[in-house]
Amino acid sequence: MANTANPRADMLKNQQCESITQIKPSLVIIGNGMATGRLLDEIIKRTPNKYQITVIGKEHFGSYNRIMLSAVLAGDATIDSIMQKPPAWYKQHNINLLSGSEVTYIDNKTKVVTLASDVQIHYDELIIATGSRTAKIPAKNQNIAGIFNFRNISDTEKIQAFAKQAGSNSKQAIVIGGGLLGLEAAYGLALSGVEVTLVHRNKWLLNRQLDKVAGFMLQSIMEQKNIKFALGHEVAAFESIIATNAEITSEDSSEILSGVRLTSGEFISAQIAVIATGITPNKELAETANIDFNRAILVNNYMQTSDAAISALGECCEHNHATFGLVDPIWAQCITLAERLCNNVQKPFQNAPVPTKLKVSGVQLFSAGDVEVSEGSQCFTLLDNKALIYRKIIVKNGKISGIVLFGDVSSGMAYFELMQQQIIVNTMMPELLIGDEFVTTIEDEQKVSIA
Repeated sequence: MANTANPRADMLKNQQCESITQIKPSLVIIGNGMATGRLLDEIIKRTPNKYQITVIGKEHFGSYNRIMLSAVLAGDATIDSIMQKPPAWYKQHNINLLSGSEVTYIDNKTKVVTLASDVQIHYDELIIATGSRTAKIPAKNQNIAGIFNFRNISDTEKIQAFAKQAGSNSKQAIVIGGGLLGLEAAYGLALSGVEVTLVHRNKWLLNRQLDKVAGFMLQSIMEQKNIKFALGHEVAAFESIIATNAEITSEDSSEILSGVRLTSGEFISAQIAVIATGITPNKELAETANIDFNRAILVNNYMQTSDAAISALGECCEHNHATFGLVDPIWAQCITLAERLCNNVQKPFQNAPVPTKLKVSGVQLFSAGDVEVSEGSQCFTLLDNKALIYRKIIVKNGKISGIVLFGDVSSGMAYFELMQQQIIVNTMMPELLIGDEFVTTIEDEQKVSIA
């Protein structure tokens, strides 16, 4: 018996086939920090409709500018003002935002992530952008009320609330860590009227970016802003007292911070302690999923992990033995990843040297390459104590290998270009320290010679 044609059945079948072909692959991003925010911009710029995107973030916010948290702490900015992508932005771009959610497990065999709420989400492409957390310090008694990290909005709000508690007119704070984050926290607390002492295990501030001279100059300026320093010291233990009823904190702890004991034995009184001692990459999800890791999650030149369907990005990843904390290389990672995901273009990530340009409490700093002199190198410096200007150029094999600028950084990028292009500069020294005027003359002469 011949089959009878059924036009309605054929039409439904065609519609089903069409709907199946229109299903978008699922792109799931774990983490909603600045790296994710930038990646979303890059994806939307290229192929806004290619993926069904789900973003899972621990915090109850959209993406925001973490760099501005110190301004929030100081009262110079608000939470709203540092928001880069409010929840409405995700809705506008058809992105499913799961804020206040945490991924607890990745099953890369079934391509499913499990949330703390036991909700499971399938992915075709997964991106781990879980960032980092404050590095632990070996000090004792860290469960006392009044000890905080300084990494996110919640940390900032807790510090502000504690500083404003009843009886806080004479509040004293300890900030542990003399890197950029520690300095920003100390400055923010000082501006809010808290008496601050910063403890740093190195003998000068920003020791990874500055030499001793620039570090001491920075310390001198920060001391004028009512910040005290205990340099070359570490915290051995936090000490506490029994809280009175008026001092009971939101954690309902009966013990509150009274100060810190340094490894030297010295005691420094404080009711608030902020730990800002560097970062530890959040790599645990990769570990449990048997994805290759070292200090952080290992990625190739295209930001892929050892599982080709899973990428990693930002502070949680490691590329060619390097981890990341500065914006510029992470933005470059976003471009590499977006090109591969959107256009199937293999544009390798290159971790090019990036100058450190900082602004600490109004002081301009610039650093690139070597900070200290090594064997076979020469050092040229210019110091103006009155104007608080310091320039240091390190030359090795006739080429610039390091730059440290303090106060006036207007020549920084010109010096950096000479370093990047490996221009022979030993015949230009020490005149090169003059700055922009001399560098411009060099560039003009090069243009003439090329012509």
